[in-house]
Amino acid sequence: MSTTVNRRAGCPDEHPGGPAAEVWRYGILGALEVRHGGRPAAVERPRHRAVLTWLLLHADRLVTTEQLVDAVWGENPVATARGRVHAAVSELRKTLRLGGSQPLVSRNGGYCLLTEGATVDVVRFRQGVAGARRLACDGDPAGAASALREGLSLWRGTALAGLEAPFAGAARAHLEEERFAAQELLADLELSLGRHQELVPELGAVLDRYPTREGIAERLVLALYRSGRQSDALAVVRRVRRRLGEEYGLDPGRSIGDLESAVLRGDPALLGAPRRPRETAAIPAGPPERQPVVPSPGTGPSQAPEPSPALDPPAAPGPSPRPVAPHSVALQFRPAQLPPAVADFAGRCAELGELQEQLRQAAGQAGAPGARVCAVTGPGGIGKTELALHAAHRAAGLFPDGQLHADLRGGERVPAPPAEVLAGFLRALGVPAGAVPAAAEDRAALYRSVLAHRRLLVVLDDARDAGQIRPLLPGSGRCAVVVTARSKLAGLVGAHRVDLERLDDTDAHALFAGALGPRRAAAEPEATAEVLAACAGLPLALRIVAARLTVRRHWTVAAMSARLGDHGRRLDELRIDDLAVRTCFESSYRRLAAPGGHGRAPDPARAFRLLGIAPGSVISRPAAAALLDLSPRQADEVLEHLVDAGLLESPAPGHYRLHDLLRLFAAERAAAEESEAALRAAVERVTDWYLNGLVDADTLLFPGRPPAAAPAVPLTAYREDRRVTDGGAGLRAVG
Repeated sequence: MSTTVNRRAGCPDEHPGGPAAEVWRYGILGALEVRHGGRPAAVERPRHRAVLTWLLLHADRLVTTEQLVDAVWGENPVATARGRVHAAVSELRKTLRLGGSQPLVSRNGGYCLLTEGATVDVVRFRQGVAGARRLACDGDPAGAASALREGLSLWRGTALAGLEAPFAGAARAHLEEERFAAQELLADLELSLGRHQELVPELGAVLDRYPTREGIAERLVLALYRSGRQSDALAVVRRVRRRLGEEYGLDPGRSIGDLESAVLRGDPALLGAPRRPRETAAIPAGPPERQPVVPSPGTGPSQAPEPSPALDPPAAPGPSPRPVAPHSVALQFRPAQLPPAVADFAGRCAELGELQEQLRQAAGQAGAPGARVCAVTGPGGIGKTELALHAAHRAAGLFPDGQLHADLRGGERVPAPPAEVLAGFLRALGVPAGAVPAAAEDRAALYRSVLAHRRLLVVLDDARDAGQIRPLLPGSGRCAVVVTARSKLAGLVGAHRVDLERLDDTDAHALFAGALGPRRAAAEPEATAEVLAACAGLPLALRIVAARLTVRRHWTVAAMSARLGDHGRRLDELRIDDLAVRTCFESSYRRLAAPGGHGRAPDPARAFRLLGIAPGSVISRPAAAALLDLSPRQADEVLEHLVDAGLLESPAPGHYRLHDLLRLFAAERAAAEESEAALRAAVERVTDWYLNGLVDADTLLFPGRPPAAAPAVPLTAYREDRRVTDGGAGLRAVG
């Protein structure tokens, strides 16, 4: 099976070309292998092999010279590292020119290895696994098993065998985990087809190489038991228990212990019934089919799965109204939907530790009545998604039955309907598309049923509100949910909240230097400090600036700082490709709607605009009431609405401030949507309010002095009484 790799957006337009028989074939599922047609292409020097492997791991994407330096030398590059990278690429180009065109091209200070028309074994493997999952969902376990075997046959040994480079260990481990997941899925499919005896030598060979993989051991136990070899099955459990104790000082997980008990008592549920090829998932008129498939385990000996629901008592005979049997279909699937986390994540140590502790506790709360929910909130661009994904990847091993992820599109005009998300989750969990219920409430009920015996992590990104989230919450205390949202999600009762604010100077510098390169940031410390100040601790802004400097390697940090110094153009500069700070803010601004209330409902969008022209960095509630021409009660209502929407900060009760970049955006919207007369009137009102405060303060401090001239416009409408009502906080705000 030959697979063509499509180029991703952003890569150059060159095509490698060449007849089909003369295509490039790249292999990293074993030792690095490069062939053109049927002839091997020699890449012998270790550094050249490391550079080519890194380019293959990032095929059809731009890789900068700095990234290659970090990949090949790690944290301690030699002084001539850049030159050596260029020399290695030059030699690789000579090797890859055999096809008559050049697949390794340079663009914007970096390199891109084009693979259109070529074959890459890891790409073919991943496509085979994805195809197998689709076939299994469509009720074709035999076809799915065949596709998995074809994909696994591409492996020639340990991934990246013989490669020594700083990146090799992590990349190798990631690829090996993908291989294990495919092997476990294949075993589940073969067991469901009754091919027990054929599986025994295959699983035995895998367990010999990796003797502490409990998921492989459990499937081998089941295959041996179904082959009539009860004593051999028990011997496998004893061997795994001994190796775990000797190497890690650990006991096996509860799942393999329960399986051992079932083997000892000869539980008939272990024998199951093989599924016929092309069998659908609908429940027949008789008892629902039971599949003793053990859920897939985690990645290490301490991450054992929970007991298999297949050991539950069989269901009572008779027809069932449910459209799918979750025990016989969905439990064969272990989704791994987490998008990749950024490699240069920096800062947020306290928040990350807090999230990880919550997820660790959730993984151990098997008896809890509901899933633990962690809500990560904050304004757009503050780094909620990065933090959530980083924590989720670190905790993934604690949830051996997989991870689900959905973008709820809360920042868009039309957010993702919960029913649509539930349909996707059910398909990912193994429910065939034709068996997904039509009604949203039925989908939610089936979703909770499928997850009832699983320990699974769910990440819901960019939620609109609590109402969108509730149908997506598992009912099982074995699961955990991480939600990100710009709003405070006040209606999500019982959630643990992590509210993100702007990065401090240390974390901001770490993020910027990590994205740009520590040497380049350190070379211009003053300019770097100016850039950090202009970005005001907003991670999105810092990443955009670093990305612009990365693709414009001849620009200095000082040149970028000068461009950001123009306040009128700062938001214009904070944009690259599809990333833009202004666009991020606009999506939050569009969602503003008037809150409920009595009398004249204040307009939160107009309040946000006018706050952009207020003097000072912090404004008190009475001063804001004057600015907005509202009563104190109305001002409190609309200001708190903006806080809940993530567009306004409240550093102290009754006091508010805008993020520096949000202030620029709010002023832009005010200039575009308010008349000059309205803006002038707002400034006059708040200025008169401050002047009234000064007059009152003068009277309090110097009671015997002749009264100063009062402002032309008395502002009693914006105050509860005629005296200074905020203890001088308004004066301090502008001081």
